[in-house]
Amino acid sequence: SFYKQHMHSLEAITKVEDRYSGPKGQPSLGEAFDMLQARWASGARDRETCLRLAFLAWYSCAEPNGYTGLPQDQELTSAIFSDALAALGGEQSNDPEVCYTLGLMAKIFPWAICAKNEAHWRHVGESLTMRAEELAPQGLTSSEFASRGAYGGYFSHQSKNLEAGS
Repeated sequence: SFYKQHMHSLEAITKVEDRYSGPKGQPSLGEAFDMLQARWASGARDRETCLRLAFLAWYSCAEPNGYTGLPQDQELTSAIFSDALAALGGEQSNDPEVCYTLGLMAKIFPWAICAKNEAHWRHVGESLTMRAEELAPQGLTSSEFASRGAYGGYFSHQSKNLEAGS
């Protein structure tokens, strides 16, 4: 199919995302988001694609789009976040990173997933966060997020805060 021939590698997507977090701070995340959506459309349901797609969907509503280059389309981003979470095992996931990162997103800014269903997403966030603590009581280290684009940068920072707080 067209998409299979034009599937972007995660490395290529990371290079685009790195322009966002680089010294000049370009709003390149919209381009990376499009590339990740093309991977998804071609059938890619690998863990990294799902995590990064869910993150950029959430981030598009959590941060000003002039700064990120991400679209602000709540219906689209809500569907993407939900689909990515489902592909990763949903609230029953046994992956501590999935539970921690998606749980944190849903817990701190549930409205960024779906403003009409904020209470539901806050509950999902709390549930996933508790599951993450059960699966990995020691938590995650910032090094686990190295070289993983904007998603990695964001959660590396979050886990450093946890490491400092423990």
